[in-house]
Amino acid sequence: MKKEIVFGPSVQGSLRMAQYIGVGKCPDFMICDIKDENGNVPESIKKLNAENVEKWNNARPIGGKAEDIICLEFSLEYGDISEKTPGKKRYESITNMINTMYPKDCHQELSEEWVSGIRKKNRAYLKVLKEAMENDDDIRVWYSCSPNEINAFYWLMYFLDSKEHYTNISTMFLPPDYWNGKYYCSAWGELGPEYWFDTLRLERMMSQAEIRTCSARWKELRKENAYLRLMVGGKLISLNEEFLDGFIRDALSKMPETFKIAQLVGTVMGECGLMLGDMPVFEGVYRLIQRGELELMEEWNESPMRTSVKKNND
Repeated sequence: MKKEIVFGPSVQGSLRMAQYIGVGKCPDFMICDIKDENGNVPESIKKLNAENVEKWNNARPIGGKAEDIICLEFSLEYGDISEKTPGKKRYESITNMINTMYPKDCHQELSEEWVSGIRKKNRAYLKVLKEAMENDDDIRVWYSCSPNEINAFYWLMYFLDSKEHYTNISTMFLPPDYWNGKYYCSAWGELGPEYWFDTLRLERMMSQAEIRTCSARWKELRKENAYLRLMVGGKLISLNEEFLDGFIRDALSKMPETFKIAQLVGTVMGECGLMLGDMPVFEGVYRLIQRGELELMEEWNESPMRTSVKKNND
């Protein structure tokens, strides 16, 4: 039995579909039944459906079962990582990030429910991982240089090292700008399920020395316990708020005098190449508002991303 470890629900969903894609008939959920006002399926939809059927029929499954997938969602790229195993402080970091983007006065208990769900799933998946280690099952880890995945990978190596578990560990590292035959991608969440089979050639076994080296680096990062951790120059390093703020200011220089926060966040995410999610970037924009570099043009909307701001050139 081989356990598959991924680091986010979107990757988990893609891997699950990659396990069985191409087996049997193309499922109904891949077929769109949108019709026009005359009750006919538009040609564009027919073309899309034909492409999906062809995609399904030509795909090769990687095999496995849903219960073989372990999805750990710790978001270790930002916030406190001082704990050996992500716990109270880690979930407080996630909660604070959510509350910045989704204020409690508009969204009430959103962050509590969100984080409670993450904590419950992580607890269950960690139990499955420990059982797999005790049973000496094969463990395959899917990761890339995306901030979420690379940080989780280093933590996992630290976890394995702390348990002195070094056997039957393999990795599936997706290199930056991986070409799948149609487009480039840099993280597993960007790769369609039909392309996963071809990546199996990337699998390699981890040695005890490699696990210990990654573990040692995570110990250093825990000690530094910085605001942010990203791959820079091929190495995972600790960074302060100003690193991200610099990218936000560069993007800000290209914006009109007045704009929606979402425009700035989208520009940073699309152009800076950091592969960060929207919440850390939004928090950086919020810091600029607090410092007076941006001025609110209206009260916070229920979705702060849609709030208008203007540059403060004073």
